[in-house]
Amino acid sequence: MMQRRQILQWGMGLGWAAQASARDSLLWQERSLLGFGTTLWVKAAHSDASRLQQALDDAVKAIRLVEQQMSLFDPESLVSRLNSQGELHKPDADLVAVLTLSQYVSRRSAGAFDVTTQPLWNLWSAHATNKTLPSSKHLSQARALVHWQALSFSTDVVRLHRKGMGVSLNGIAQGYAADKVRAVLQSHGVQHALIDTGETALLGQSPQNTPWRFAIEASAPSQQTAPVLRSQGMAIATSSDAHTTFSDDRVHHHILNPHTGDSPSYWSSVTVMAPSCALADALTKVFFMCPPQDVGRVAKSWGVGVVLQRKSGEWLNHPLASNSQG
Repeated sequence: MMQRRQILQWGMGLGWAAQASARDSLLWQERSLLGFGTTLWVKAAHSDASRLQQALDDAVKAIRLVEQQMSLFDPESLVSRLNSQGELHKPDADLVAVLTLSQYVSRRSAGAFDVTTQPLWNLWSAHATNKTLPSSKHLSQARALVHWQALSFSTDVVRLHRKGMGVSLNGIAQGYAADKVRAVLQSHGVQHALIDTGETALLGQSPQNTPWRFAIEASAPSQQTAPVLRSQGMAIATSSDAHTTFSDDRVHHHILNPHTGDSPSYWSSVTVMAPSCALADALTKVFFMCPPQDVGRVAKSWGVGVVLQRKSGEWLNHPLASNSQG
């Protein structure tokens, strides 16, 4: 089970928040559920209790629909079927939407983000079980199966064009689920909410009637205090080397460079703030591959904010993220 990667600060506590919300005629409720291999939360406010219940019910349904299509934890999901059969006919519109965004990010990042890295994950995971590292030969063989341009899709069919290829949407599906939930809640008139699907989407303000504050969890020991961000209507996604590792020293972990087959060495943690949670989720991997001297340029080109922690523990803030610091 993955641990939480974000910490949302609730100011003076839930008891005070409930009183403040009552004065404003807002009722706050939450749902927690297991999904994508972790615990997910949706907290939302509405003046109508029954409308709020329906909104939360529909939010959970939206998460389950994304899981049924994109989760590798479900052997019957559409992505699991695609990986086992090599093609998938009549894909759902949500799956097509995620693949469209994925390929866009892959193209713009020259393949730094690539949803076809599943063969590399399988290789590293198998070796981690035995506490060994894959050989250069095995890495080369797995890398030969990784290429975003060897994946094609339309509204009629999704195809993997190399035998043995595999798709993982773990680097974007949780962000996409957060975007879907946010849209569902808004359709019910919800204006204030916290959506945590492993990545974070926010609406309005916190129960204290203040902007949501987001404290980034440190991945490496540091003499500096971890940054605290204000969302300013942006979605937030974080990837780090701390929670799924293939070696005890964290040199090898679940974030894998499609071009080398191994983990990049620049960063311990990357947090991206973007208009879309799916985009923020995907871009955390792009920035993980990014040398320090290129981060500012890449952040500006995407129009996003980014906060990074070096392996040494030092924090670096760029554009929107640094402007949002609390």
